[in-house]
Amino acid sequence: MENVEEYILSEAKKLFMKFGMRSVTMDDIAKHLGMSKKTIYANFKDKNELVNQLFSKILQHDKCNMEQCSYKSENAIEEVFLMMNFFKEMLAGINPIVFYDLEKYHNEAYKAMMNFHQTHVYNSIKTGLERGIKEKVFRENINTDILATARVGQINWVFESDLIRSGKYSIYDVMNELTMHYLFGICTLSGHILINNYQIKKNN
Repeated sequence: MENVEEYILSEAKKLFMKFGMRSVTMDDIAKHLGMSKKTIYANFKDKNELVNQLFSKILQHDKCNMEQCSYKSENAIEEVFLMMNFFKEMLAGINPIVFYDLEKYHNEAYKAMMNFHQTHVYNSIKTGLERGIKEKVFRENINTDILATARVGQINWVFESDLIRSGKYSIYDVMNELTMHYLFGICTLSGHILINNYQIKKNN
């Protein structure tokens, strides 16, 4: 059985992802867990520390999954499709208000997420672009630094967009739409064929 700290993080995550961080109190977490607040405070100084540790674990998990997508994929385009599948699973059931609450009330965790995007996500995208050029599925004249930087900016915009926060669209729907636009813009003809094949496979 997982230790107490891991159990608290796991169960608190369920509440945070469903209701957002601001509306969930330490009392709510204690009630959900069926334990005293004293036990929670014995493991975490306050709610902010709990959120910080939770997002540290989430980002580490994301890093491992991104590396797996790269390792398992047959080519750079399949890597993007595997990433989107992971993204869809990760975001399932997450209330968009989580990212607003993170930015407004838990700045340390928010900065950690932004730093993760600027470093690991950027490097992963740039490496994927370079891979695609070598595989001749991405155009050889693209600027990988500019595109990787723009892609990270695009991802950050999605989390902050009113399209998401208003509830008009899901995070995945917006990201998927932008990803397809991104892919078709950088692909060679053989890359376009692969995209169509993966889309057909995905829809069947």
